[in-house]
Amino acid sequence: MKVIAEIQIAGTASARAGNWLWAWANSDLPDRLISDAKQVRSFGEMNSIDELAQSYVTDEDDQLESLGWELSAVMSRICGGLRIYRCPDSHGGLYLMFKSIGWAK
Repeated sequence: MKVIAEIQIAGTASARAGNWLWAWANSDLPDRLISDAKQVRSFGEMNSIDELAQSYVTDEDDQLESLGWELSAVMSRICGGLRIYRCPDSHGGLYLMFKSIGWAK
């Protein structure tokens, strides 16, 4: 069986840089995959939440993976996401939010 899913990119965690980069701040990503991340930025700006409105969030506690999960969970809550998935990488990870999941016909 095959599954079809609609996704949005939350952001990336980089162990080398020691930070989180929101998807809306990454010019290499297509607009259609970062519209929800842009919504999170607007929410952060309206509510004066720097971690949501700044391009980068630094990992001051040396818990970069946890930071990625936390910020992705915030995006999921704001945007009505279903699940978060981390595409692991030896230097961090790419965090995706599932908007819909269904069986292919």
